[in-house]
Amino acid sequence: MSGEKAPGRGYRVALSVGLAVVLAGVGLLFVVWGAVAERDAYRAAEPCGARTEQECVRLDRATVRGTHDQAMGRGVRHWLRYATGGPSSGEERVRMDGTSPVYDAVRAGDTVTLVRWQGEVASVRLGEVAQETHDSPARGWRMPLAVAQVLLLPGLAFVWCALWYRRRAAAPPSGTMVFLPLTVLLSGALLGPLGLFGAMGGADVGEALRLTGLCAPPVVAFSALVAWYVRRRSRKAADTSDLAPVTPQGRRVLGAQVHGQVPYSRDGYGLLIVGDGPLVATLDPHGKVARSPLPASLTVERVRSIASSDPRGWLERYRYDGVVLVCRDGAEEVLIGTARRDAPLVWGALLAAGA
Repeated sequence: MSGEKAPGRGYRVALSVGLAVVLAGVGLLFVVWGAVAERDAYRAAEPCGARTEQECVRLDRATVRGTHDQAMGRGVRHWLRYATGGPSSGEERVRMDGTSPVYDAVRAGDTVTLVRWQGEVASVRLGEVAQETHDSPARGWRMPLAVAQVLLLPGLAFVWCALWYRRRAAAPPSGTMVFLPLTVLLSGALLGPLGLFGAMGGADVGEALRLTGLCAPPVVAFSALVAWYVRRRSRKAADTSDLAPVTPQGRRVLGAQVHGQVPYSRDGYGLLIVGDGPLVATLDPHGKVARSPLPASLTVERVRSIASSDPRGWLERYRYDGVVLVCRDGAEEVLIGTARRDAPLVWGALLAAGA
């Protein structure tokens, strides 16, 4: 329909990124499916020789030579050292999945049983207890599922927000942060990493997904609370109706920046001297050097909140605490960005200078 605002480049970028991330996550779900099938085959396998027509596990006896804890960044890798031959045979090692129940219990000289699956040590048995190794097919689904959740949940949030924005591109722009998209984005960003912990700690895929599901209600509630707070702050920042000019009672040096196609708009001049004659923009906190006086003809037309179209750095510097005095110097528009608490003094000084 003519006259409607079409979605911009940001929508297409967000949708493309979101879809790419979602597709990567879906691909990992197929990896999870294959890993679960291998885990089930491993658990159902019998010792080789009993049913040779199916995949089997080979049981080898080994003598423990010791254990080794290897520090890796913030984590620790637990290595079990063993030998499968006599005292003169070479030493081998296998990385264990945690420390319980076998790793903590074994001592040098103990005899253990190595359970091999497709040539690799999948678990270690000590008497009646067993412990999986790091490369066991029993845990092969964990990392793909963890990464899939890290990708899928934020990716779906991106896609939803992109489509939400597209449906509302023709609506009048809002001066405040939108509540629902922020809630969805924050929920997806938080649930993804939490899903990682669920996948690494759950006993199986179902339990891992249930852990993620249990985290969803408090995460969504927290995200909604944050979105409400941000919207409340942005609405308060957008409302400048409570500001009124105040004449400075004495000399003050305020944080403010002047921007416009005028000679007194200079990069780096982030201070404004008021209450001591004409206003002066400067970069000297003492106001003795690098002075750029503002003309008495500069008049304030209106006061508004800081927008994304304002000079670079203003939004980051002031955030919710900044306002812009929209002024006029002849035919030129001049913007003065300052903190909300200083705006009345700047406004009052401009009125006093032009009186």
